[in-house]
Amino acid sequence: MNTASLYDAFARIYDLQHSAFLDDVPMYLRLARETGPDAAILEVGCGSGRVMLPLAEAGFRVVGVDESAEMLRIAERRLHASRHIPAERWSLVHADARELRLNEPVRFDMALIALNTFLHNLARDDQLATLRAVRSHLSPGGLLVVDLPPNDELAYQPDDGVFQLEATLIDPRARSEIRKYVASRVFWSTQEQELTYRIEEQHADGGDVTEQLITFRLRHVFKHEMELLLLQAGFAEPSWYGSYHLDPYGEGSPRMIAAARASY
Repeated sequence: MNTASLYDAFARIYDLQHSAFLDDVPMYLRLARETGPDAAILEVGCGSGRVMLPLAEAGFRVVGVDESAEMLRIAERRLHASRHIPAERWSLVHADARELRLNEPVRFDMALIALNTFLHNLARDDQLATLRAVRSHLSPGGLLVVDLPPNDELAYQPDDGVFQLEATLIDPRARSEIRKYVASRVFWSTQEQELTYRIEEQHADGGDVTEQLITFRLRHVFKHEMELLLLQAGFAEPSWYGSYHLDPYGEGSPRMIAAARASY
């Protein structure tokens, strides 16, 4: 099963767990405002519209790209539900970021790849293809923001393949309770992490518990490695931040955020 199919199956659970995560939103709003009041913004891997919504509500023109049709369906429902966003202020594109070819009349002033999304690129060719596709849609000097885990994140991940309860969720639409378990394995030779999710769902009518297994692979990327990828893809040397408050990146930083401008 490819990543798109995996996220189609996982979209509802992902949205239930992450829709209320807003820690990074003030950072993107700040950077967008610094870029300009009329900034056009591209989000690669927009998922269910968690970041797109506040950016569009703040008055920015936002295009979201995702390869999961089900993620985009949830995002469209969320954006349509807002009474503060004219329809012409946002659009959604079903596409693989590595092969992105948008027919936009203008290039974007800012692009973002939020919350570990870049880690779904498992090979160097995938990483470069994604970055080059984004670069081709940015204006010269346009800003790309990539939110990554810090260098030491992989060292603290479980490597035993044992399921641990990660979240208990309530789906009001389905009238069900969901228990999400995760098991992790680490593969240092390839800088990869395999995450297997076991989703158990109990509906309010008291029927049988349903179970679903979904497995992802993530390729972790280190700071100097990411710098080289950005330079090779046509960006200037990035600035590095260690938190959503844009503190400098250093030892103990909770995030590793690259901000790189498209070369002229």
